This record gives sequence, C-alpha cells and structure tokens, in this order.
Amino acid sequence: MLSAKELMTIHSGYAEYIYRWDYYMRSYMGAEEYRDGAYLRKYIGEDQGPGNQYQQRLMDTALHNHAKTVVDTYRSFIFRNPPTRTLGNLVENDFAMQFIKDVDLDGMNITQFMREVNDMVSIYGGCWIGTDRPTYQVETAAQEAELSIRSYAMLYDPTCVLDWRYGKQPNGAQVLTMLKVIEGQFEDYDCIKVWTPDKIEYYEVSKEFNIHSGNTNHLNVGNMNYNRDANIANYGNIITYEEYDNPLGYVPFQHVADTKSFHRGIGTSDIGDVCDIMRTMYNKLSELYQNIRLSSHPSIVAEASAEINGGAGAIIYVDEQTQIQPYLLQPTGASIDGIIAAIELDIEAIDATTHLKAVKAKTGSPMSGVALQVEKQMLNAKLSDRANMLERAERRLWRDWFTWQGIEQPDEFEVHYEKSFDLRDKHSDLELYRKAIETVPHDAFVHYLHDQVARMLVEDDDDLQQIIESIAEDHEEKDIIVPGMDDE
Repeated sequence: MLSAKELMTIHSGYAEYIYRWDYYMRSYMGAEEYRDGAYLRKYIGEDQGPGNQYQQRLMDTALHNHAKTVVDTYRSFIFRNPPTRTLGNLVENDFAMQFIKDVDLDGMNITQFMREVNDMVSIYGGCWIGTDRPTYQVETAAQEAELSIRSYAMLYDPTCVLDWRYGKQPNGAQVLTMLKVIEGQFEDYDCIKVWTPDKIEYYEVSKEFNIHSGNTNHLNVGNMNYNRDANIANYGNIITYEEYDNPLGYVPFQHVADTKSFHRGIGTSDIGDVCDIMRTMYNKLSELYQNIRLSSHPSIVAEASAEINGGAGAIIYVDEQTQIQPYLLQPTGASIDGIIAAIELDIEAIDATTHLKAVKAKTGSPMSGVALQVEKQMLNAKLSDRANMLERAERRLWRDWFTWQGIEQPDEFEVHYEKSFDLRDKHSDLELYRKAIETVPHDAFVHYLHDQVARMLVEDDDDLQQIIESIAEDHEEKDIIVPGMDDE
C-alpha cells in the first residue's frame, strides 16, 4: 500500500510536459478555453490603466483556430473509409459484438473509440489505452451474460497518467511494469489505480488545496513566460483502499504515439508548432484590431476644462481663457497592410508544417505541379504512418480483450485500416484527359481514357463494370484497330 505522499509522485516526463499538454488542448478547443490561457502579450503599463484593459483586449481578439482544423483534417482523411474487421466465428459471440458496439461501457463503438485515440495523439502526441474487467463474481456464464460482465477498453489522455515504469526483459524487450492513473476526479477526492503485473491497487484519496503562485504553474511558450495562480492539489488522507490480484500477469496498457519524444511513454504533438504560430497570429490579430480601432477613433488632446461631445462630427467647447488649442492624435494605419501580410505568411507556414498546402491550394496557386505532387506524397506518408499506428493499437487492444475473456483469437481474425489516401484533384485530372483526347484523337487511346475516367468517377463496382462493358461495346461497333495489331 502506498502512502498519500507516494501517490503524489509523478514521472519526470509528466512534470516536464504537463503544461505543454494544457497549452495544446486549449489551442485545440479555442473559444473560452484559449482566452482563459491568457496568451496575449501584455503592453507595458497596461495593468496601471483604468479598468481591466488586458481582459477587454482578450475579449476583443478573435482566434483563427488552425490547430483544430489540422486535427479534424487528419481525422477526415484517415477515417474517410472506416476500418474493416474480419471477425470469423466471433460474430456468434455476444460479448464480442457488445464490445464492438460499446467498447468502453459508455456507448462508444470501437471505430468512434479509435477516432478519439487519433485525436488525442494529434493533440497531445500520445495517449494510453488499457483494458479492464469488473471484479464482480458470478457463478455461471448465463449470469455473466445477463449482467453484461465483460472486459472493456479505457482511454486516458496523458494528463491522467501520473507515473509509469518500463522494465527490460531477458530478451531485451521493454515492457510496462507499473502505471499510476487517475480514474476519476471529484471536488474533494481523486480515484487512483496503480497497475503492476502482480496486483491492482485502488485508492480514494482526499484533496487539500493550497494556493501557490509563480513558478508552480509556469509555462514557457517561445520567449514568453506565463505565471498564473493555480489550485495545486495535495493529497491528504487515503479514504478507501482495495487490492486485487492481476490475473493477466502483465499491465494491460499501451502507450499510443506516432512520433517519439525524449521520454519513453510520451509522444510529440502534431500541432505543437502550429500552436506556436497560431499564438503569434493571435497577437498580431490583437495588434490589427487595436490599429484599426485607434485609426477610426483618434485620441483628443485638450485642457481639462474642455467640454467634448463624442461621436462623428463632435463639437469641442474650449474655455475662452485657454491658450491651448485642442488637436487630434491619430495613427496613419500604414502598418495594417504589414500586419495582414505577416498573418498570411503565418498561415502559409502552418500549411507547410502540416503538409496541407496541397489540400488548400487555390486556383492559380504559384506552386508547380511537381511541388503539389510532392506535398501530396508527404501528407500521404504521414497519414499512412498514422493509420499503421492505429491498426497496431487496435490489434493490441483486441489481444488484451481476448486474454481477459479467456478466448483464443480466431485464425481468420484481422483488423485493417486504409493506408493509401488518394489526394487526386479530379477536376484537374478531367481537364488533363480532355486535352489528351483532343491532342491524340486515336480511337484506342480515347477508349483507354474513357475507361480511366469511368474508374475515377464511379465508386460502385457493379455499376463500374457495366459502364466499362458498355464503353467496350460502343468501341467494338466502331471496329477500332488497336495499335500494334495492324499486321494481323
């Protein structure tokens, strides 16, 4: 049994990355969550001005959420064609069918579950997937089926996994030997589970809040430092403790990551660089808004005794004894175009970093056809790596499920994710085919291109076969001579 102090022990990687994860998630969520992060740079003396000027500027500044766009775009490509699963005789197993339809006992099917995994990997760089089974004991399989007691999947973002350890096996493999995870967070206490190959420990531990300032919640973003007051929870008394044997003999968790980092068990976020660029855009948008606002509403310099009526065409009344004439302070607005140009460069940088430049290319894009093709190939490679990672993760998830249920995996069982993502521009291809037909109007060549156009546009296999046969019959009626066959 661990003490409350030991439960508070965290992995060195967790301590290093926790505030980055907060930054990435706020960037993805946007709206109030991003505004609460206070990622605008404060002006000198802004705190000394009347009213809460910094908070007002936060409210006035809009966010172009490119982080969410990147994550959603990757997901739309990977799950455009849902993964296929060959179950074999598992189709007759009620528990397997229930697992597919409700993988986490919360109404989420397995494809939706893997979409959540994909999103967490894109945002945080990685996540943890595990399996568990209720400890409730039944006497018969009928009672088990009636109560729907079966193993289920669990998904944790990295902020919930406080500590973990890997051990080296005799064969050299690195195996997870300990995992400490927060299963539930409540106002007064947390629920924590500690997994080891031998046992599973469950704790309910009370929380004692102490207000700390300064470096306890310190986030370094680029060359900016954010020090915010935060409620730091210290664990007090252990309210509940339970211990179970681990029937599997290993920790049924896996860390899912696409790109590794310096710490085993932590990945590299897809949107890390995007968030930094987006933050600079956010500050530039604030500067743009302030520039437009000041250009439209100049400041007036006058004596305190002057009576000023606001609004367009305002009249200023000045005391007859005054020696100072009121005048206006008005920015020229010349920097507006420069700010807009800088924001456009940031957007181009985001597209280049995420390989989405080809997807967002507009008509008349300065990119050459070769450059666009290279961008498409780079995006296709990244998406293919992600699909491979998700496929491996789901296979491992099923393996753990089979072990919990005591079921031997069928020989024909298979999980397949689409790994080729055709990014062809059909409009451009059709224009190319049209010009090719006009350039080489040979009947056999035209017949070949007609087949290619049909294969590109018709998705249903039966309809495609009928169309291709009809095209062939039309060309046969024209007695087409295929090149190379003239001598016969």
